[in-house]
Amino acid sequence: MPQYGPVSDGTLLLPDMPISEGVLPVVWQHMGEVDGSAALITSLKGSDLKRSDRLLLYTLKQVVEGERPKVRISRREVNPGEMVETDGGMALVGNEFADEMSGWALVHVSGERCSSQIVVTKCTYYQQFTTEEALQEAAKSYGGLTKDVF
Repeated sequence: MPQYGPVSDGTLLLPDMPISEGVLPVVWQHMGEVDGSAALITSLKGSDLKRSDRLLLYTLKQVVEGERPKVRISRREVNPGEMVETDGGMALVGNEFADEMSGWALVHVSGERCSSQIVVTKCTYYQQFTTEEALQEAAKSYGGLTKDVF
């Protein structure tokens, strides 16, 4: 991102952004379909959950305000009854998971412990900032690229 200008303090939704760090096993997650509907499919099995455990769904939404990209984050508790059992594990199913400007992470919480999770997303908005042209423009705003001296 350039040092100055309309996108200088923007934020971008990136695949594999960390959401939580904890000691519980990672809940592997990916985007897919269940019975023809968009879904967040996890490796979580019903037997992995204790009665007092919680599931927190973090939703990250890439928005553009004026020219400035921002990521808006929300969180909601998921009742395991909302999830559908699949061969691979439990899944959250719904149209929201078809949104290509959003990403999700389902965090397993047990007492004070949680799972380490990263965002899964189909969002590609960030890619326009990864081109050679974008690098050169951003570097110029910081005084240019330096040469390696090794």
